[in-house]
Amino acid sequence: MRVLIVGAGVIGSVYAGKLLEAGHEVVLLARGRRHSDLQAHGLILEDIESGRRTEVAVPSLSEPVAGDRYDLVMVPVRSEQLAGTFPILLGMTGDSDVLFFGNTLGRQAELVATIGGRALFGFPAAGGVRDGPVVRYVLIRQQKTSLGEASGTTTPRVLRLKEVLDAAAFPTRISASIDAWMLGHAAFVVPIGFALYRVGTDAARLATDPDTMRLMVWATRETFRVLVATGNAEIPANLRMLYLHLPTAFIVRYWRRVLAGPRGELWFAAHSRAAPEEMHVLADELQIALHRIGRPTPNLDNLLSHPAPT
Repeated sequence: MRVLIVGAGVIGSVYAGKLLEAGHEVVLLARGRRHSDLQAHGLILEDIESGRRTEVAVPSLSEPVAGDRYDLVMVPVRSEQLAGTFPILLGMTGDSDVLFFGNTLGRQAELVATIGGRALFGFPAAGGVRDGPVVRYVLIRQQKTSLGEASGTTTPRVLRLKEVLDAAAFPTRISASIDAWMLGHAAFVVPIGFALYRVGTDAARLATDPDTMRLMVWATRETFRVLVATGNAEIPANLRMLYLHLPTAFIVRYWRRVLAGPRGELWFAAHSRAAPEEMHVLADELQIALHRIGRPTPNLDNLLSHPAPT
């Protein structure tokens, strides 16, 4: 498969590296310092958990080459950056599928209207930080890479893409409603992000703040209950079990351990710090969806009432 990845941040870089290892042809589209680093140093990835470091040469472009064709264009950018990719995607002459690979809650109709039937949606299962030319990352094994059609149908192209990602060491699931999956994900990640904003996006500090930790857990629990009661079947089973069937004290202890260690920074704090605009968009879309449902979520409202950086 020939893949163009539009955006060479943490997610684009990690998925590029694994796809290259699996034998696919990958081109990264990057700009500025990141483009210069890729040209000078190649793609450098460091798996924090295993300590494994890989360095591989990868073609890097600052603009697409006219006439180039790809089987897949992957777009792993933040929600506020999506519009900036439209000129690139619409200017390409091929008919490649376009995988919007990140938070697209509330944006799918717009993206389909803009790109047409080429649009696919998904969400990665990795996190990390960039340190100069080095991408330091962790794979989130508790979460599978998710894929879905806007229509909810399981098409041959999404099955083929699942096979490709599975073979590249990314266990992948196909969602019957990717928008419902995105809504459940927002209900999970927005409380963590806004809890982090209360403590200066310091994950270790949040781990020692029992009041904010409890409020974070209560906000997700009540939101999950609303979504499940209204038929959302896309909340991952492990999160449903954690939040809907286990006591608050257990959940707080679990997240305290996560947040106190390196995963707290790499899974949550780094992204919350780097992407406050995206987190605000997610919070707004989550509240819009809950308002439509018409059931109260006082703990979430309390958590989101605290000013967060913009």
